[in-house]
Amino acid sequence: MKKLIIYIILFAFQSLASGQVYLSGMLSNPVIKSYVKENDYALQYKSEILVYPPVDIPFMDDFSYSGVYPDSTIWIDKYVYVNAHYPVFPVDYGVATFDVLNENGNLYPGSSPFPFIADHLTSYPIKLGAYTPADSVYLSFYYQPQGRGDIPISYDSLVLEFGLYNGDSSFSYFTYTLVEGSHYLNSETDYLLPGSRIQPPLSCDTSIWTYLTDTLFYNDTLSIPCDSVFVYDTDWSHAWSAKGDTLETFLVENDVYFKQIMIPILDSLLFRDDFQFRFYNYGSLSAINSWQSNTDHWHIDKVYLDKDRTINDIYSEEIRFVEPGQSLISGYQSMPLWQYDFAVKDSFNVFINNIDSANRTCTYTYTVYDQEGNISEDFDYEGFTGVLQPYADKTISDFDPFVTAPISTFYNYVNEEEYDYYVEHKVIDVNDPSIGDTLVYVQKFRNYFAYDDGTAERSYGASATGTKMVVQFQIIEFDTLRGVQIFFNRTQNNNNDRYFHLGVWNDNFGEPGQQIYLEENLKPQFNGPNEFYTYAFPDSVTIKLGPGKFYVGVIQTTNDNLNIGFDRNINNRSKTLYTTDGDWIQSPFEGSLMIRLVMGKSIVESEPPTKKSPVNLTVYPNPTRNENYVTIELPSHADDPKYQKFLTTRIFDLSGKLIYSAPYEDQLDISWFRNGFYILNVFNSAFTEHYTTKLVIAK
Repeated sequence: MKKLIIYIILFAFQSLASGQVYLSGMLSNPVIKSYVKENDYALQYKSEILVYPPVDIPFMDDFSYSGVYPDSTIWIDKYVYVNAHYPVFPVDYGVATFDVLNENGNLYPGSSPFPFIADHLTSYPIKLGAYTPADSVYLSFYYQPQGRGDIPISYDSLVLEFGLYNGDSSFSYFTYTLVEGSHYLNSETDYLLPGSRIQPPLSCDTSIWTYLTDTLFYNDTLSIPCDSVFVYDTDWSHAWSAKGDTLETFLVENDVYFKQIMIPILDSLLFRDDFQFRFYNYGSLSAINSWQSNTDHWHIDKVYLDKDRTINDIYSEEIRFVEPGQSLISGYQSMPLWQYDFAVKDSFNVFINNIDSANRTCTYTYTVYDQEGNISEDFDYEGFTGVLQPYADKTISDFDPFVTAPISTFYNYVNEEEYDYYVEHKVIDVNDPSIGDTLVYVQKFRNYFAYDDGTAERSYGASATGTKMVVQFQIIEFDTLRGVQIFFNRTQNNNNDRYFHLGVWNDNFGEPGQQIYLEENLKPQFNGPNEFYTYAFPDSVTIKLGPGKFYVGVIQTTNDNLNIGFDRNINNRSKTLYTTDGDWIQSPFEGSLMIRLVMGKSIVESEPPTKKSPVNLTVYPNPTRNENYVTIELPSHADDPKYQKFLTTRIFDLSGKLIYSAPYEDQLDISWFRNGFYILNVFNSAFTEHYTTKLVIAK
C-alpha cells in the first residue's frame, strides 16, 4: 500500500510540473444537482423492514428515459447517472454512467487516492424460482470505459455480482444533503468542521450520533446510521469484472464502441425468487487537492435478463437515434439571433443504429418549429432514405452518419434576445412504420456566443502561475461586449477558490494580440447547479467588437487548478489556446472550454429577460402531486369539438425522446409517468397549428 501512495504522488507532481493544461473530473454533477433541486426531493423515513417486491422476467433497461436516475421500479438504488452526454456512440440513446459521485451529485464521503467502491446499480429481486439452468437464462449488457469522461485506471474496475437474501437484516443509512437551514448552515459559505456531531432524524434512534472526520460544505452529503429502518442482507458472488482502461485501448482491442457481455445463469442455487444482480465500480482520486474531483467513468447500456436465450441472442427489432441532436448554427451551439443570418450551418450529421439482425431500409426526416409551434418554412428538407446495416456487424470504422442532412438558408424576422426553435428528428422503417424513433433538439438563441452545449463532462485547468487560457470567438457583425460567462466546477474543499484575471484580446494572425480589456482579482463563482456565472462589465466600459476574431480568457495567479467546465461532446479544440511563457499553444484536448461572450444590451443591474411564452396552452394541476389525471385546456379558438378530433397529444422527456402519443383528450392519464419534467405538445393532423407547454409531475 505504501508503494501505491508513492506512485500516485510522484506521478501527479511529475505530470503537473511542466505548467501545461490538463483535464480532470468534476467535484459534483451539476445536472444531477439541478434535477434534485427542481424536483424538490425530500428525505423519506420509514420505521419498518424495507422489502422490495420481486419482479418478473424479462428484465430490461436501455436507460433512454428522462431524468438522471435509473428506473425505480426495477432498480433499488439511484447512484448511477442516466445520461446521453458521456458515452461515445452507445447502442441507443442514453446509458447508465458509473463514477465517484453519489445520488446527489457529490463526491462520496471518504473518497481518497486509494481505490474505493463508489457507484452501485442493484436490481430488484427477480423471480427465477420457477426456472432451472435448462431454461437457458442469460444476462446481457453492453459496456464502455471512459467515454467522454475520465480514464478508469487498471485497479479501478467495473464489477458484476449475483446475489441472494441470506435471511438477516441490518441498519440502513439516511443520506443528508447539507443545505441552508440544516445543521447550523445559514448560507452557502458555511461549513462543518471535523468533530462536529450530527444527530439522525426523529424517526431514528436519536441517541445515535455521528461525529464528522472531514470538513463538509454546503450541498455536501453525509450518510448516518438509523436503527429504525432495516434492509435484508444479500450474499453476493463475483460474476464478471473488467479492468480499467482508456477508451483508445478498448477500441483497439475490441473494434467496437460498446462491447456486449453475455452471461448464462448456470448455478442451480441462484434460481430463487430473491435472485439479484448488481454492478459497481472502484474509483480513486488525485493526490493533489486542487485536482480532486470526479473520476473513473464507466458506461453500461441495454441490460437484459430473460429465459430461452442463447449466446447469439443479441438482436431486437429497433431503430434508434444514438447521439443528441446537433446545433443549426455554424461553429456555435448558441448565439444572438440577430447575428444568425450570417451563421447558418450547411448541414448536420445524424447517427442511427439498427439493433436487428438484418439490413433495414429507413427514411429520416426533420422538421423545425418556432416557439409558437409553427413550422418554420425556412428549414425545408425532403428527407433521406437509405439502408442501415445491423449494429452487431459494425466495427469502429463503420460508424459513419446515416445521413448528413442539409440546412436551408435562413431569414430572421424575429427580434428577440431569447428565442427557441424545436428540431424534431424522425426515422421509420420503410417496410414497417411501427419501427422507428423520434428525437427533439431545442435550438436556443441567447444574447451570448457559446461553443458548449451547457453540460460539462470534464474540468480544464493549468498548474502554473501566470498561465493564460483563452477561447477564440469570431464576431459576424458589429456588437458590444457586455460580459463573460464562465462555468466553474467545484474542487474538493473549494481548493480552486483562487484569484484570477479576466482578459479580452484582439487577433494577431490567429492568436491573441493586444490586450483590450483586463479585470483583475476575480474568483470562481458558482451560480447554482448547472449554471454559468456572468462577470458583467460596467456600463462605463464600452468594448465594441466588429467583424473578425477576438479572444476572451483567464490568467491564473497561483499554481492551483481553476477547474473550468469542459464540454467533451462539442469539439472546438482549435478555438482554445493557452500559454505559460508567451508562446500560444492549441489545446491538446478535443472539446469546448465553457467560456461565453455576452453581447448586446447592458446586463448590469437589470432583471433577467422574460422569455416569451411559446404557446397559449394550460395544463392543470401543474405541477401535479398525487393526481392520476391532468386537464388540458386549449386556446379559445381551438376549443371546438369539430376541431379537436384532428388533434394529437404527444409528450417528450427533457432529452427530447417521444414517450407518449395518442388522439387528443382533455383528460390525460399520468398515473404511469415517473416524477420529472416533460414537454406536452398538441398539434393538428396537418401540422398547421401547434401548442406546447411544460408539465411537471411530482408524486
